[in-house]
Amino acid sequence: MTAHSRLALGLHDAAWLIVAATAAATAFPAPALAYVDPSVMTYTIQALAGVAVALSAVLGVAFRRSRRALMRLLRIDEDARKQAEPDLVAIDPDAAGASAAFAAEDEAAREAKRTLLAQAAPKPLAWRGRFARALLASLFLVGTLFIVAPLEVVGQSTFGLLFGFYDILALVLAAGVASAVVLALLLSALRGRAFDTALVLVAALGISCYAQALFMNSALPVADGDYLHLDRFVPITVTSALVWVALIAAATMLARKRAKAARIGSLVACAALLVVQTASVVSVATSQRVLDSVQHEPVVATHEGLYTLSPDENVVVFVLDTYDQRYLDQALADDPRLLDEFTGFTCFTNSTGSMIPTRYAVPFLMTGRMPDGTEPFRDFTRTWFQKSTLLPDIRNAGYTVGIYTDSLGTDIMNAEPFAMNVHEAEPRSLDIVKMLTALDRVALYRDMPWVLKPLFWFTTDDLNKAFTASGELEKRPYMVDDGRFGQGLSEQRVSLNDEAKSFRFIHMLGPHKPYSLDEEGRPSPTPTTREQQARGSLALVADYLRQMKELGLYDDATIVVTADHGNWQLAPEGIIEPTSVIMLVKPPESAAEAAEPVRFSDVPTGHLDYAATIADAVGADASKYGPTVFQVPPGPRQRFYWATTTDWHEDVDWTQWAIDGEVLDWEDWSRTGTVVEIPHR
Repeated sequence: MTAHSRLALGLHDAAWLIVAATAAATAFPAPALAYVDPSVMTYTIQALAGVAVALSAVLGVAFRRSRRALMRLLRIDEDARKQAEPDLVAIDPDAAGASAAFAAEDEAAREAKRTLLAQAAPKPLAWRGRFARALLASLFLVGTLFIVAPLEVVGQSTFGLLFGFYDILALVLAAGVASAVVLALLLSALRGRAFDTALVLVAALGISCYAQALFMNSALPVADGDYLHLDRFVPITVTSALVWVALIAAATMLARKRAKAARIGSLVACAALLVVQTASVVSVATSQRVLDSVQHEPVVATHEGLYTLSPDENVVVFVLDTYDQRYLDQALADDPRLLDEFTGFTCFTNSTGSMIPTRYAVPFLMTGRMPDGTEPFRDFTRTWFQKSTLLPDIRNAGYTVGIYTDSLGTDIMNAEPFAMNVHEAEPRSLDIVKMLTALDRVALYRDMPWVLKPLFWFTTDDLNKAFTASGELEKRPYMVDDGRFGQGLSEQRVSLNDEAKSFRFIHMLGPHKPYSLDEEGRPSPTPTTREQQARGSLALVADYLRQMKELGLYDDATIVVTADHGNWQLAPEGIIEPTSVIMLVKPPESAAEAAEPVRFSDVPTGHLDYAATIADAVGADASKYGPTVFQVPPGPRQRFYWATTTDWHEDVDWTQWAIDGEVLDWEDWSRTGTVVEIPHR
């Protein structure tokens, strides 16, 4: 067979491989939710199975016939190297020369066997052949793990990331292809059985990663900062470990017993799954391009104006993520002087939040709008900002607005007309090493078996930190990072701007995982505790207040220190214990009032009175929002709270709770029966 003939057959087989992979890719369409009668579904499944079998048979026959036709055109004899079984020869044992004839036939049969064994034995491969095979297997493993995984995670992410698919595409492809070439060079240095075994193992690892991502990650929780607790996922942890062991053991055994067959089978699997995954990435890229074409240019909240205030009137809101009133009670027990700098404040100890988690709580604090259960989820979220008057009221009162959070997702575009620090994102100069390190952790977390996932645990903040690690601070996208916030507060300090009135909304990490602050608010080289971080985040706020006092801005300012939500359990059964938020408020006061120690109040208030408090502080009409925290009388008051339930992977619904009494008394909580279903993406 000539080189041209081999090339033609190779192109033919590759084309059919693409056709088969494309057909296989249609077996994984986007899910659709609908009710189908079980009896109808039974027959539908049978019909679809029949179609699948028939289609595979048709593809197989078409492939075989087209290949034979091509071989006839190329004048290639299919039987050229095949050992044909000889005709049967009858030997009469009584005839003369029977022994010699039998011996001759026996020797011919043995020679045929030796020929077959010689043909079946794997032939030594030249380096070029080894490298080509190693490159295919390496591209599959590295592509599955370090190209497809991060691109799919980033491309399919709808919340939390400050960058998108196309921001990392070139970097991921370049690093992935380079890594695959290096791995292929290392593999091709091996010879004989060692090469075959290594090749099959690389393919088996890639197949295991692919199977993990496709079939065994359905219960994987979102990366919201909480650690992965394997004790909640014992069945899938054991199952995935067994699948990995079985795949790798089977590959190793096959490589030892049937080296040539294992090599060919591995390469075919690598090629087919490479095509399937390439199609998946192209689909994600196309969807991202379409989404980008219908949306405005991406906008982000930058650091601009973070440490500046007006010389005249200021309203400052600190949102300390996850800061439950119980955490504050414990922090005060550990350090009674914790709130010494919070002079003139009132601490409301019976304060409810609004919604959980952060992706819903922060939009509420920006708008003052809470669902009432009458609107479908998408209708409410699409108009969350449009139907709110809170930001327009603040701006119309003459305040220059600064919004510092990374938790508004695409809703950040709704804040752009009102916030001076929210505008189109500037081209970024990525920190290549930090970004690749973060993306590799994402990939390993997604594609490794469950038992190893905790080793690669990450949060979206890890990715955002890598994206915002370089460039001028004022132009960097803001991300919730208390260590970075404290460093800027120490180095830049609060200063005066030329704004007539300043409104600042500053979202901080607070006692949210991961724990990295000590009790003084300084980043720690080793993990700290929730208690240390709870005290440390308040220490940072205290430093900000101290600097306001030094500038003479403190007495006349309105300052709110609260949380987006308190402690809660993300679980399919929903919340199982009470949750609250800290709520400390200082209104404009005389110098004597602003110097008094913090006061405590147990009136039934919380986020439901937040919007009115802010509107009143800026001089807008607060009555349309309800009472301020200072106008709530003591005594009974029903308050509502929206908790999110989950299937560990996606949000399922908003469930409304009523609180009649003390927020920290679980006996005073009850479900109202109002539920807003959250459709899956």
